Amino acid sequence: MDCNSKKPMLGFSPELFEERRKKVFSKLHNSVLLLSSGSVKKKSRDIEIPFRPDSDFFYLTGLCEPECVALLRPNGSDGDLILFVPARDMDKEIWIGERMGPGEIKEQFGATEVYERHQLDQYLPSLFSDVDKIYFRIGSDRHVQDLVLSSISSAHLPKTRGSGRRLEGILDPGYLLDEMRLFKDAEELDHIRKAALITSESFEEMVTYCRPGAGEWELEAALEFGFRRRGASGAAYPTIVGSGANSCVLHYSDNARRMGDGDLVLVDGGAEYNLYAGDMTRTFPVSGTFSSIQKAVYEIVVGAYKCAIEHLEPGVTLADIHQKTAGNLADGLLDLGVLEGSTEEILEKGSYKTFFPHQTSHWLGLDVHDVGDYVKEGSSRVLEPGMVLTVEPGLYFPPSTKTLEDFFGIGVRIEDDFLITDNGYELMTSPLPVSAEEVESLMGA
Repeated sequence: MDCNSKKPMLGFSPELFEERRKKVFSKLHNSVLLLSSGSVKKKSRDIEIPFRPDSDFFYLTGLCEPECVALLRPNGSDGDLILFVPARDMDKEIWIGERMGPGEIKEQFGATEVYERHQLDQYLPSLFSDVDKIYFRIGSDRHVQDLVLSSISSAHLPKTRGSGRRLEGILDPGYLLDEMRLFKDAEELDHIRKAALITSESFEEMVTYCRPGAGEWELEAALEFGFRRRGASGAAYPTIVGSGANSCVLHYSDNARRMGDGDLVLVDGGAEYNLYAGDMTRTFPVSGTFSSIQKAVYEIVVGAYKCAIEHLEPGVTLADIHQKTAGNLADGLLDLGVLEGSTEEILEKGSYKTFFPHQTSHWLGLDVHDVGDYVKEGSSRVLEPGMVLTVEPGLYFPPSTKTLEDFFGIGVRIEDDFLITDNGYELMTSPLPVSAEEVESLMGA
C-alpha cells in the first residue's frame, strides 16, 4: 500500500472504520480521544524515512497522511470525527507528489469536520471544554502535546470560586483501543493472511541463495525482494539474518557476516501488507545438512514447536502454552546433558532461561508486536477466537555458554503465525518444512 499517494486507502471498506469509531464513541461518555498520525522523520539532512502512520490513528480513520490529528468525541447517538490536516503546499508537492486537501479528506474518510493543522490552537480549547478525560498518548507528538496541555489550562481554568469542570486526567488511548485491536475482524484477517502468505513464499524462495560464502545481507535482500515482488510495501520490521554465533542474538540485524560451511543461519522476517504484519522464523544449515549436534538441538525445538501448537485453542492461557513449551525444551536440555536435575526443578529455578530467554508467543496485527494485555485481572490471558499470535520456541548457546564448547554458536528458532478459531487454530503462514529431514531436502532442492 502506498501511504504517500493522493489515492484513498485501498483494500478496506469505509464502513469498517465507521464501525470501529462507533465502538469508541460508546466508551467515551463525556471524554474525547485525540490521536496523531505522526510526522515524517529524517534519516539524514533532507533525506526522509518512508512514512507509516501511527497504528491507532490508522485503525480508526483509514487515513495514511503525515502530520494529521484526529479528535473523536461523543455527540448524540453517534459522535464526531474531527480531523486536522496539513494545508496543501504546491511547491512541496513538486517533490513528494500530489496530496489530498481538507475537502477531499472529509468526503473520502467520513469526517464530521476537517480543518487545517495550523487551526489546532484555535479549536482545541473549545473542543476540550467540559470533558472528564482526554485520551492522548504523551510523547506521541510534541507539538500536539504542548497544545493539549495549554488547551487544558485554558479550558479548565476556573473563572470564579466553584466554577469550572475538573478534568479527571489524561489517559493513554490504549485503555480504549488495545482490547478492540486484540480481536481481529474479517478484513484484518484477510490482510494478515496475505502478509503471512507473502512472507512464507518469500522464505521458500530465499533459501535458494543460502550457501557457504554468501553474505547474510544476500539473504536479507532476497527475502525483502520477495516481499516487494509479491505486493508488500516492504519488511514489517528489520529482517534478522544471523549465522554462526549471530544466530544467538535475538534481534540481530547487522546482517554483515559471510556464512561459513557448517554454520546454522537463523532468518526472522515478515512482510508488511496494507500495514499488517507477517512474522516467520526458520533455521537452516548453510551447507545443506545439519551436524549431529545441530540436528539434536534443532529437533528439540521442533518438538517444543509442535507441543505449543497442540495446545492452541480457546480457553487455554498463554502461561499454559509457555509452561508446556519450556518444559519440553527443559526435557531436551536434560537429554543433551546441558542441564541437570528434574524438569520440575529446572522450571522452578528458571535455569532453562539461559537457553530460552524469551516468551513462546506475542500478538500480531498492525504491529508485529501488537497491542493487547498478556495478563488480565492478575491472571494469564485466556485465548479466545479472533486473536492472532505467533508461536516461536528457540534454543540459543551464546558466548556466555562457552563451557559448552560443542554447542557454542548454535541458535535455533522456529516461528509461525496462528489465528485462534472457535475449534482450535488456523495456521496463517503457509506450511514450510519444519522437520530436519524436510529442511535438508529443501536445501538440496
